[in-house]
Amino acid sequence: MSIKSKVVGSLLAFVFVGVNLSPAIAHQPVSLTNANSNPDKGPILVDGTISFAIRANFTKANQTQGFRASLKAGELVNFEYLIMDRAPENKLANNKLPVATITDPSGKKTVIKFTERSRFYETYGKTNYLYLARFSQTAVDGIYKFTLQSKAKAAITVAVGSKETFGEVLTSATCPDWDKPMGEPMILQAYAESLVGMKKESAQNCATNLGWQYRIGQEDDQMFALTRDYRLDRVTVTIKSGLITQALVG
Repeated sequence: MSIKSKVVGSLLAFVFVGVNLSPAIAHQPVSLTNANSNPDKGPILVDGTISFAIRANFTKANQTQGFRASLKAGELVNFEYLIMDRAPENKLANNKLPVATITDPSGKKTVIKFTERSRFYETYGKTNYLYLARFSQTAVDGIYKFTLQSKAKAAITVAVGSKETFGEVLTSATCPDWDKPMGEPMILQAYAESLVGMKKESAQNCATNLGWQYRIGQEDDQMFALTRDYRLDRVTVTIKSGLITQALVG
């Protein structure tokens, strides 16, 4: 079993300046790589209401990086798009900066539009940043997917969440380090999501090792008859070409 990804390093202290003054907010850093070429291959934020700063670096056009975050119905989807206030990022026209798209659990997509260029100074790295966009919306229950696609060489930071506390980050297609809760077992959707991308044998072995109930709802074109009961200690998966493409609690 692989252990969960632990974010290492100091927290980034973002201090807002200008006309809209507010207290300092600490964002836990997460770095994307070329291996995170879409949200299903990216890190999973177990609690999307916790403050994270996700850094993406692109070396050319048409590169994609992504990540996922778990949110509950009624919570807020908070998303901010930032660039460093220095060349080459601040010299790029908006139409040359990476496009950020948020996909909610129902599949609805929201393309983030640039609405501002507000400055603020980040004290930890002694760096000037520019806000380009801020988006907030009431969440529906499930996994949100965030996709960043480049149009040129660029480096950006996107921030999610607002709670100033340490958050857990899971690695895609890696069996999580899951501790069985006291009392009635309950699997959080973010943990189930970590099965996505695994080979079906690995996913079943992971579930067995963790003590999860496990069932296949669909494999390629074959649909399986399922009971209608909803169980918080069970994961139902969809398999295509031998890989897990969806994993849902219940």
